[in-house]
Amino acid sequence: MKKYSRRRIFSFAGVLLFIFAVVTVLGMYLRSEMISIRQREAENILYHYNDKIILQLQGTMNEADSLAQMALVSGSKETEWFNLASEPLLKREEVCFVGLFEGDTLVSALPEEECAELVGRDLKDFSYAYTLAKVVGELVVEGPSALEIGSEQQKVFLFLQPFLDNGAYKGEAVVALNWDYVQEKLALDSLSAQGYDYELWRVEPQKGAKEVIASTGDHVDFSEAEKITFYLPSQWNLSIQPATGWMSPVQKRGLAAVCAVLTGLLMVLAYLVYRHFDRERILKRLKLMDEATGLYNQKGFTKELDRWLSGGRIPVILFYFSIEGYSQAARLIGTKEESAFLKSIPGRLDEYIRSPYLAGYLGSGNFILAVRDEMSGTEQEEFAKGLSLELLLKVRIGAEKNFLLARYQYASCQAGKGRAGIEMEALFHAYYDEIRKESPIRMMTEKCEQLIEGKDDVIFDEYTDLDMMELSKTFNRYHKQVEQLAYFDPVFNVGNRSKYFRDTDMLISYDPKRSFSLFCIDICNFSQYNELFSADVGDDILHEVLRRMSRTFGSYLYRINGDVFLGVSLSKEKTDSFAEHLHETLTRPVMAGNLSIPLQIRLVVCQYPLYGGTPGVLLERIQSAMSFSKTSGRNIVIYNTELDDMVRTEADILHRLRIAIQQRTLEVWYQPLMYLETGSYQAAEALVRLRDGKGGYFSAFQVISLAERNGLVEELGDYVLAHACSFMRDYGESLGLNRMSINLSVQQLLVGNSAEHLLQLIQASHVDPRRITLEITESVLIQSIDRAADTLERLRREGINIALDDFGVGYSSLNYLSNLPVNIVKIDRSLTQQILTNKKQYALLKSIVEMSRVNDLMVVAEGVENKEEQKLISSAGVHYIQGYYYAKPMPEEKFIKHLKER
Repeated sequence: MKKYSRRRIFSFAGVLLFIFAVVTVLGMYLRSEMISIRQREAENILYHYNDKIILQLQGTMNEADSLAQMALVSGSKETEWFNLASEPLLKREEVCFVGLFEGDTLVSALPEEECAELVGRDLKDFSYAYTLAKVVGELVVEGPSALEIGSEQQKVFLFLQPFLDNGAYKGEAVVALNWDYVQEKLALDSLSAQGYDYELWRVEPQKGAKEVIASTGDHVDFSEAEKITFYLPSQWNLSIQPATGWMSPVQKRGLAAVCAVLTGLLMVLAYLVYRHFDRERILKRLKLMDEATGLYNQKGFTKELDRWLSGGRIPVILFYFSIEGYSQAARLIGTKEESAFLKSIPGRLDEYIRSPYLAGYLGSGNFILAVRDEMSGTEQEEFAKGLSLELLLKVRIGAEKNFLLARYQYASCQAGKGRAGIEMEALFHAYYDEIRKESPIRMMTEKCEQLIEGKDDVIFDEYTDLDMMELSKTFNRYHKQVEQLAYFDPVFNVGNRSKYFRDTDMLISYDPKRSFSLFCIDICNFSQYNELFSADVGDDILHEVLRRMSRTFGSYLYRINGDVFLGVSLSKEKTDSFAEHLHETLTRPVMAGNLSIPLQIRLVVCQYPLYGGTPGVLLERIQSAMSFSKTSGRNIVIYNTELDDMVRTEADILHRLRIAIQQRTLEVWYQPLMYLETGSYQAAEALVRLRDGKGGYFSAFQVISLAERNGLVEELGDYVLAHACSFMRDYGESLGLNRMSINLSVQQLLVGNSAEHLLQLIQASHVDPRRITLEITESVLIQSIDRAADTLERLRREGINIALDDFGVGYSSLNYLSNLPVNIVKIDRSLTQQILTNKKQYALLKSIVEMSRVNDLMVVAEGVENKEEQKLISSAGVHYIQGYYYAKPMPEEKFIKHLKER
């Protein structure tokens, strides 16, 4: 406490010094600004008086100037004209003397009665100002000067005006004015009226001494006064300063008041900040304290114990006390008595413990203490027993009085920073290990908590107590039921996807080096069984397949989709032979009622840890293998390096595709279509090309299929459509192209509002919609023919052509011609490539052409590669031919050049 008080005093002193420093700096700044304002006012006054004094001395009061000009004009050595010209001046009271020098000789001095003796004197006989006027050749003003006129000496201002002829000195006119008159004209007293002391002084030109002309007082210090200098031609100076100083007493008092108020405000602010941080400190401390007991809570106790253990010099013993049945007892005794018991704990601890200690309350009758003392094992036990009696809780249940004792555990702490949490956790574990041996209810509670935390391998033990045994069995049955719902397929009672992850996690965690194989089994075209027969027959097939798989995989069998299953095999048999035997077992016909139904099974395998180190990676690999099985037509696929390369290649393709779309570098190539009637290219198809970074290109089919599987196909399709439309707008007419064909994917056609989106893209390119053809495949139509028909009809109404691609390979192609708004059919290359060797294919081709003509459809034959095919297909009556025979797909620039040359 003393340390804290001393620290607080030092803090207060520091804050006060800071406040005084801030106020002092601010006061000095304000004082400087106030003085600067007064000084600027003084400067303005000085500029005004500077102009006024020069105007008076060189203009208004300079009567010598007119006499000098007359002397220069007369050029006569006679002085009568001068006497006549001076006569009006001498009538003025302020004029004391008028004289005329011709050369260096005074030839006239007026009034004549008093000044006759001066006539004939040389210029050097007078003050240096006379000679200065000759030297500088301009007006010289000197004063106040003592002028002897007759027997009197007068204080005058001399105005000495030389007159020159072509720069040569001829003489000068002199006029002496009464000092009082000059002083009145200069109006320096008005400065005093404005509150300023002034001093008008000049530098004596011969000796360089300061000569005061006029001043408000002899003892005024003008060292800090504002000054202005002017020349007549000697240096004259006017200095002024406020009579009360640059800061008046009122201003000083005002500044002092401002500083005092500011000091008060800053002290109030400092106090408020202190109160805020003090409250924060108290709140922070309260967060570390238990409100009911005044002891530390767990966080506060841990923090203080860690501080103790960081010192590491004195042994620390840690004690844990828990009052059994406290929660129930607290409800019985009521809040008031419980509060009184808890508040009494600090006093009990102080009375019992003599050594330095820390005490914390963890809630629900649990206390923890740390004592700094050296104790033997026996002393620790006696201390714990004695303190458990001090923590005794008396409870009256009905008419019976009960005493609740505190169970305890203790241990010596190891010193070190950050050890508090470790030591406390170890103590709690030791306590509950002891309790677990004695309390089945606590054991059950802990196991229920383990279930809540997500642990699966929890089993409730059997007990000698019959009630406890029955409760344990009930918990086990309930646990199994919950596990069944969470981890098993409700229809076929096999594991689900979650159970696959749990089981394989356990296999890997128990023995990371043990290898196993993950199988994926897919029943091909399973939905057709439900369509051809019934859902019951489909279920019978699944049950039989599951029975066969169960004999192989046992409990490691999982259903992850309708007809897709996973199995984990720990067999040491070679993977390929194991897969062959399993495939043979699963493809044997299934008996459903009186029906013998053959099965087609796809089976893929991925090995741990060779091709996957986690359940998620294994599942990802096996799904890639299943995709490869479907595209390659292989019914058994074992994931290997080749497939691993394929997965990496697919990842590379997706990465490059995303970048190419974002950076607008994805290439769109074009393949022309020959219009047989004119023998010219009148249409083209836009095809996407993605560079592989090795100088070549990825397969377009692979790029598009990956885009469809990974949600990129809409972005890809929009990119190609926008590029193709822009190309058609810029070059279509000049190249003689009437139509540009662009392929649509299933996602583009069947997403919501797809027609409006496609129309917006086409309209944004400003190309005529009638010059655009959108190609669709039967795979798109099979998924949702009604929805596709509505979208296509909307596009057709806007003038867009619709082409049915890959025509002739689907089982329901003929139906599309009458039910869909299609105006172009593109015959699949699988049909055109067989017409030379298969007469039936040629007959089918002719039938399609005739049927298309009946429906007023244009026909395009794809995949024509040689002259023989071209001739035979042309004879069938198709309108357009597309294929390598005429031209391969080309980049944009090459395509333009090719068509222009054509």
